[in-house]
Amino acid sequence: MSKRAMPAASSLSVARIPGGSTVVVGRKLPEVGVTDKGVMVPSTRIESRRMVLDGEDITYRPWKLSATNGRVRTIYHLAARLGLEGVNKPYIDALIAAKLPELLPDAPYKTITVVNLADALWGTRGLALARMERNQHDFPYALFVADEKGLAREAWDLKTGQTAVIILNRNGTILFSKEGRLSPAEIRQAVGIIQKELESPKG
Repeated sequence: MSKRAMPAASSLSVARIPGGSTVVVGRKLPEVGVTDKGVMVPSTRIESRRMVLDGEDITYRPWKLSATNGRVRTIYHLAARLGLEGVNKPYIDALIAAKLPELLPDAPYKTITVVNLADALWGTRGLALARMERNQHDFPYALFVADEKGLAREAWDLKTGQTAVIILNRNGTILFSKEGRLSPAEIRQAVGIIQKELESPKG
């Protein structure tokens, strides 16, 4: 899946990305539900207008993409492979530096990390899950989805063993997508798309 950013409405492409991907800028990201594991739910409280940890326990509940509609989102999908988490860390760091409005439960923006545990190498699944839980403790306001069966990768026709960054508007329409490492220019572009979308009137 090559990098794409959303063009003007009058020139939206209806062609599918080579390889048959269902991730097409200007179209809705296909619905997916994860019931095995699912979204992590840490114990939190609101303090100084942000979510903070209120204990170490993490539970899991079923997750659906459509449940996050109504806000701008980055879907950060990655295989549960050692070392892969760092591929697009500069993008995650840029999101943090941008101080996007994501610190409260009903915030207008969220970063949603979906980890494909079905793509973990033999013997590393537990390590990947433990690393996810540490990240959830570090960022209690972010959403982390443990996808046991790789349903999101299958629904979106993403490559195995890779990462993907997908930006959605409030209605679930794809504004930007790229599979693999983002360049510095692409990082600036992606963050700019999010900021512009947050400034636009709610549709």
